[in-house]
Amino acid sequence: MRPLQPVIAFIAAIILCSCAGTMDSVSEFLSADPQWTAAQAGNLSERARSLEARGELAMALDHWRLVDRIAMDPAAVSREISRLKSKIAEAVNTHYQHGMAELSKNRQAAARNHFLAALRLDPTFRPALIQINARFSPFPLAVHLSTSGDHPETVAKAVFGDEEKAFLVAWFNDLPVDQALTSGTLLILPKLKKRPTKKVRKKKRPDQLAQANALLAENDLDGALTLAGQADPDDPNVKALTHTIHLKKATVQIASGLLEAARQSLDKVPDGFAGKHAAMEALQTALQKQQTTLVLAKAQELFDQGAYRQSLEMVERLLEETPDSVDARNLAIEARYRLALDHFDHRRFLEVREVLEKADEGHEASIALKESVRTQLVNQAQIHYRNGVKHFINEDLKLAISEWEIALACDPNHDKARENIDNARRLLDKIESMP
Repeated sequence: MRPLQPVIAFIAAIILCSCAGTMDSVSEFLSADPQWTAAQAGNLSERARSLEARGELAMALDHWRLVDRIAMDPAAVSREISRLKSKIAEAVNTHYQHGMAELSKNRQAAARNHFLAALRLDPTFRPALIQINARFSPFPLAVHLSTSGDHPETVAKAVFGDEEKAFLVAWFNDLPVDQALTSGTLLILPKLKKRPTKKVRKKKRPDQLAQANALLAENDLDGALTLAGQADPDDPNVKALTHTIHLKKATVQIASGLLEAARQSLDKVPDGFAGKHAAMEALQTALQKQQTTLVLAKAQELFDQGAYRQSLEMVERLLEETPDSVDARNLAIEARYRLALDHFDHRRFLEVREVLEKADEGHEASIALKESVRTQLVNQAQIHYRNGVKHFINEDLKLAISEWEIALACDPNHDKARENIDNARRLLDKIESMP
């Protein structure tokens, strides 16, 4: 090895001269971190203000909370957070009041949009949640305002005509059965069908069929089905009517979210019957939407728990099946950014770069973080490159190659590291092949 020492020293001198002007120590690299933190706090602050200007108040508040982790002036950030919370509370109340005003004008769709807008800003806002559950639930619910002296029994008698149904009033509103109610208490109650007892008289089959069709026209599906069941089961008209009733029941059940019941109703309709194919497609669409909602809710739960990688993996699988889901795409963007930010906080820069390879170009914070990581990796590449040179001078070619490979992993454009690896390997091969 001694005859090669002058050559190695000459090559090392050239390599070291080419490194002039770069960072000279790890301490310089570490000292750059506060400036980076301040810059990222500024970027996140600008992003928060931009989101607020666009009306995305909840997401803006989320960004300010991120800034609070790294801010140089926590007091100023706390003021921004407090201000934005007040603004959100005011917006939530405004949407709720507008929703109530729209209800008074019997504009259901406009009212629902205001209540949903309030819940988007504050999912825990109970007044809007009560209105949504009571008035816009796919299940048959209604609201009732109590009067002075009311209790569950009097409400049950007034609404259902039966005091013994007081347990329904208590159960749906989480009240004791003997609870005295103040005037104006908003109660959520189930809608119960009141059917007067009818004496079914034996009629001629044509009359039964006509009556069943009349009940079907009135949307009394159970009554129509009962009458159809009393007719001649071999009559083609009776069979067609029965299939039509089951098909209509399935349509109503799909619209109400009773998907398993809808499947059972459709099973009673033969294939090829007019309208079944369209109903089956509607059922499949509803089932897929239901599954998407469940998966998205689980992914959001993982996100809220800080399990960003699991949340991202789940929502990316969901996007493969439903690529047009805006909610899934937005959650993927935020989960990817949070995961990258967590890696960055622990100086896992290679992992950050890998996560941000699919970063959305329109997400400014992700793009800014991606650029910061690129700079950090270029600096780390130089450090490992120099370490490789030191090992090369000390004639430890294997360690030199290892350091240069790390440098190349950090900066794939580091041509000198790639060239030195090739040269060192050839030199190592020659040395190992010497007799």
